[in-house]
Amino acid sequence: MVYTAQFLDTEIYPESTILKIDINPFPHGAKQRQSVLICKHDEPVVILCIYVEIDDNGYLLEQCFRDLLLNENKIALLYGQHVHLFDIVSHEVKSLYLHDYVGHLYPVPDITSGVLSSTFLATTFLYTFLINVDSGIIWQSKQCAIDGVIINEIQNNVIYGSGEWDPPGGWEPFCLSLSTGHFINTTE
Repeated sequence: MVYTAQFLDTEIYPESTILKIDINPFPHGAKQRQSVLICKHDEPVVILCIYVEIDDNGYLLEQCFRDLLLNENKIALLYGQHVHLFDIVSHEVKSLYLHDYVGHLYPVPDITSGVLSSTFLATTFLYTFLINVDSGIIWQSKQCAIDGVIINEIQNNVIYGSGEWDPPGGWEPFCLSLSTGHFINTTE
């Protein structure tokens, strides 16, 4: 792949000459909390500075999970309560608010490929979303958990996952239709 991307776990120094782009969908009350370095042929070209919202009490609306997937044209970044879609060529950003703290990203149909597909799954503490890189959220499932959703596989248009209902460790399996996001019973 021509491009690579990674979250930076060190502070970015202001004197850096690399182009910095803010990803801040908040009109007020936000703080930069994450940075993503994008390289082209292993040379740094862009740093994305990701912001999170600060609530009315001064608390940051974030938690420990973050994830990213990329292909030759776009990067999907999962952080805070958003999926941010960054176009590598035009530098346009589309931020999708998920109304919940984020968990993981999964390419479709091969969740282990590690390459951003045109549609992908994003999970939060409560829900599963099917997202198209160009048009945004296709569907949101009903509640799958209270403290985390993991996708195990996709097979024959069925999403097999687990939701944590009784933390810690109280995981329950579920199945969703890849087409609609509705729960389905696979034992019938």
